[in-house]
Amino acid sequence: MKITRLHAEEVHGFLPIDIEFYQDLTFITGVNGSGKTSALRLLMALLTPNMEEFSSITFTKAVVTVECDGSEIVVSAFKSPEGLELEITNVKETLCLSNADLELISEPRRREETKSPIHEKIIGHEVFKSIKKMTTPMFLGLDRRFFAPVSTWDDNDEVRRREYHARRMWAESPSLRGVTAAGLTDVNFLLADKMQEIRAAQESLDENLRSKLLASAFEYKPGDIMNMTKVPSRAELERYRERLVHIERAAEGLRLPVPELKAELTRFFERLTKVVDALEKTAEKEKTKNKKQSQKGTDAETNKDLMEWYFNRTQADKILEHITLLDKYGTDRSSLREPIDRFVNLTNGFLEQTDKKVSVAGRGSLDVYLKSSDKPRPISSLSSGERQLVVMLAHLSLNNNLAASGVFIVDEPELSLHIDWQERFVDAIREANPSVQLIMATHSPAIILDRTEACISLGGVCNA
Repeated sequence: MKITRLHAEEVHGFLPIDIEFYQDLTFITGVNGSGKTSALRLLMALLTPNMEEFSSITFTKAVVTVECDGSEIVVSAFKSPEGLELEITNVKETLCLSNADLELISEPRRREETKSPIHEKIIGHEVFKSIKKMTTPMFLGLDRRFFAPVSTWDDNDEVRRREYHARRMWAESPSLRGVTAAGLTDVNFLLADKMQEIRAAQESLDENLRSKLLASAFEYKPGDIMNMTKVPSRAELERYRERLVHIERAAEGLRLPVPELKAELTRFFERLTKVVDALEKTAEKEKTKNKKQSQKGTDAETNKDLMEWYFNRTQADKILEHITLLDKYGTDRSSLREPIDRFVNLTNGFLEQTDKKVSVAGRGSLDVYLKSSDKPRPISSLSSGERQLVVMLAHLSLNNNLAASGVFIVDEPELSLHIDWQERFVDAIREANPSVQLIMATHSPAIILDRTEACISLGGVCNA
């Protein structure tokens, strides 16, 4: 999904907003009070949809246009003294809520009710259902809490679960609660979920390889007299040798005896190399000697090498096939960790300036290490700016919902970031997820740098 336009009228009673977004990167700039944060809040209210957010913002009209699977979809909200009307282009009906309905939704005690009449009215309406079917952008607000695509009521159990997780994970930091803990808890959940995905995929790869190796062991291959002299070239042998490192890693993953396997493969390549050497020498002699001498002097040597190759060729072919299988298995297995490795490498690229690094433990938790110590520390030991980067890079690299929506929205990414980190920020998040559409409201020239062509100013110029 890509967001193409937002149009709003009388925001806060007087402010017009009209933004046409770029496909890959958009900076929303402007002086304080120009409506940058309000524009992002309206985007999320329309695309979630979030009735509490609608209730808390004053406006008369808000319309967002998106491209989704090749089609244009328009979501519109109209607010008046009578209440709220919500529409979407592919549904003829209109979801209408009175001011009384909106006030009930905003009451704290109502947020705990999952079966209230107003709740049933909203989630049962075709407009709400249609918007919920769309992929929701990920939004990082000023409180540094990621907004996930869940409804107000559906989120209650998740909030409790994450609060419990925060108390258990960071019992030594009782002040680390609320939105701060929620962001870090999100990171741990993302890592744990990704590690579970990796383990499941690894098991599938393991089983697939075992099946292929077993089938190959019992496969009948008839001898080929006509092609008995066909052996791998020297270049092919070198390519197989280069794969030995990957094969060793694959063997470790399968819990195979690596030293024994490596020794046998080394002997195999040594013997195969001798066969190639002998045949090359024979071919060279045939070029330099006359035909009679060649026949007398080389037949015995050639026959010996060819017969040895012929008797062992079927086994050699199977070994080469197994090497190819193990090599592909090793490559596929390594690629499973690519999202986690990308997240760790990007994060450590920033943390190296503070002599820190992060590492993902086998259980999926994120540990922090100081340059001067090998003792792991909890993620809660990071500074506010470091936590912010960890949260953003984790979602960009690991969040499957973000991969599906393709839109990442950040309000004032420069908060808590050193000027050097601000300058590196955009490049880092684009590397974390190159396909995502980035929409950022910012005051910082260090965030924008020379990308002024991506600016949309609510004041008319790119005055971050």
